[in-house]
Parts: sequence; C-alpha cells; structure tokens
Amino acid sequence: MQSEGLDSSPDMLAVCRQHCRDRGLDPVLREADMAVFAEPAAYQAIIIPAASIMLLDGRDEVPRALAAFCESLVPGGRLILDVEPPSLITGPAPMRCWQRDPYLWTLQVMHTAYDRAANQATSFLRYEKWRDGGLVATELQRFRLQYWSLPEFGHLLADAGFTGISVTANYHDGRQPGPDSRVWTFHAVRPR
Repeated sequence: MQSEGLDSSPDMLAVCRQHCRDRGLDPVLREADMAVFAEPAAYQAIIIPAASIMLLDGRDEVPRALAAFCESLVPGGRLILDVEPPSLITGPAPMRCWQRDPYLWTLQVMHTAYDRAANQATSFLRYEKWRDGGLVATELQRFRLQYWSLPEFGHLLADAGFTGISVTANYHDGRQPGPDSRVWTFHAVRPR
C-alpha cells in the first residue's frame, strides 16, 4: 500500500522528503491545500495529525476540508484527526530551543489575541537562529488557530457525511475527553 501526504508549504514538503529519504521511505508527496484537495474514493484512511486542521483559516474552511476528506475515502474508509481542546492561555509559553550544528535555534510563542465570537486564538511565533552567542537571524510568523467544542466538531463531521463518529483523549483508546484532555482524536467513517 502506497503512503501519500500533502502540505501547502513547499518548504515543509522538502523537509518531509528529506526525513523520508533518511528512513528509506518513498511516499507520494503533493503540494496541495487540504481544504479543497479531493481524489474521489482513492484512500482507505486519511489521518490529520498534530491538530493541523486547526490551521485552516476561517470557520468555512474546515467543513470544506471534511467534505473533501469524505469524498476522497472509499466507502467504509476511516478518517482520524486530532483537535486541541479550547483553553484559556494567560501567559507566555515556555521558550523552546534545539541545537542543529553549528546553530542554536529558539522559538518563543507570544499570545496576542483571542476572538471569542469566532473561537480563534492568534499568536506570533518568534524564531531566532544563534551562532557563538550572536543572533544570526530572526523570523516572526503570525499563527492563528481555530478552536471547536466537542459537540460542534462532531456535528461538522456528521454534516460532511461521516458516520460512526467517536472521540478519544490524549491518544488512549477508550479514554473519554475530560477537563485534563490535551488532545481529542476524532474517528469517523465514510458510509458504505
């Protein structure tokens, strides 16, 4: 069975290709937008990890993407995707850093706004590249996440045509979502 992946960023696809080559893998990788990409009845499963669906901008993009996923699955095919629970963020996130010789990279997340009506959080991601204690480069990226409640996302899946909808928490089969959930994983099936 051939694995495939898609991303709208050529840079992310290049990183993925290199990681695949390093591991002796050769998947089909496409530059495409998941909100509109559809291959009718082409896949047995579609997996959207790391809450990537939350990156779609605007509340109409997710229903379009879910409809495209449903169309792309064979009858009986499964959709598995992660969604982060909404949470109130009150302070800065811890700074992350990693070494990639000869550079030290840092990432700081600065939360800037929360739109309660749209249930969207906007942040800036500040990447910095350091060498020998001196700053080499800085990049600032605007980052917006779309949040959904459990019932709301379940209804979106049903409206897109999915059945057999279930949700688990924190990557544990059978664990129901609760107040301590860090991630919800939705499972859904395209009807036969």
